[in-house]
Amino acid sequence: MIGIMVSAARASLLTLVLCGLLYPLALTGLGQLLLPFQANGSMEYGSDGAVIGSRLIGQQWNGPEWFHGRPSATTGTKSQ
Repeated sequence: MIGIMVSAARASLLTLVLCGLLYPLALTGLGQLLLPFQANGSMEYGSDGAVIGSRLIGQQWNGPEWFHGRPSATTGTKSQ
């Protein structure tokens, strides 16, 4: 009985290391190596070098088939 429990614990630990650590690290490394711009979120930088958002979020799209973003995020604001 103890032998079965030890084997099960080893299999669980091996699965945790492979699926929980090595696989995500390998995919993150490949993403950074092959597609660094996309892997880092397509960041948009301001004139001072600070991150101001993503180029892919909050864009203006026209047409019934597209998701309609919040107007304040996709259009200019009015100055009062």
